[in-house]
Amino acid sequence: MATTTFQGIVRSHGGQDKSVTTPGVVVLSEIISFDAAATAVSLTPVRIGTSATAGKTFVLPAGAVPVSFTVIVPSSGAGSTVDIGTTADVDGFFNEVTSVTKGSINGPDGALVVAGGIPANATVAASVGATAGTGTVTGVFTYTVADNAKPGESQPELV
Repeated sequence: MATTTFQGIVRSHGGQDKSVTTPGVVVLSEIISFDAAATAVSLTPVRIGTSATAGKTFVLPAGAVPVSFTVIVPSSGAGSTVDIGTTADVDGFFNEVTSVTKGSINGPDGALVVAGGIPANATVAASVGATAGTGTVTGVFTYTVADNAKPGESQPELV
């Protein structure tokens, strides 16, 4: 399967007449991993993929609006939680994520989650929450990108 990367925001009218419907933006996701025992003192950015220590760091684009975080590989430790945000605001996206339960889905509740999206690119980081866990947490970070639903100024709208 081919992999395609581009810089545009993907929108769709859902197969409907574009003169009467508003285009919706695509929901995007990335699989990320991090150490459940990382503290704010030793905070490191989360990694793309299934390793907490290897691979590229996860950088959200300006305008990103977090939608959810779903745990795929949980931490160990009864009641363990993690915070997900940036190095400047460690719980800016998700506060007290239940990291010990596979399949738990957490909605965004941090201060960095705003309707217009984040103001600049941001490296995502995680730290231990109220109760420390151990091991690597892997999950799906889902987000969308704020968009004005208008055609691009430098190129015509696609039909």
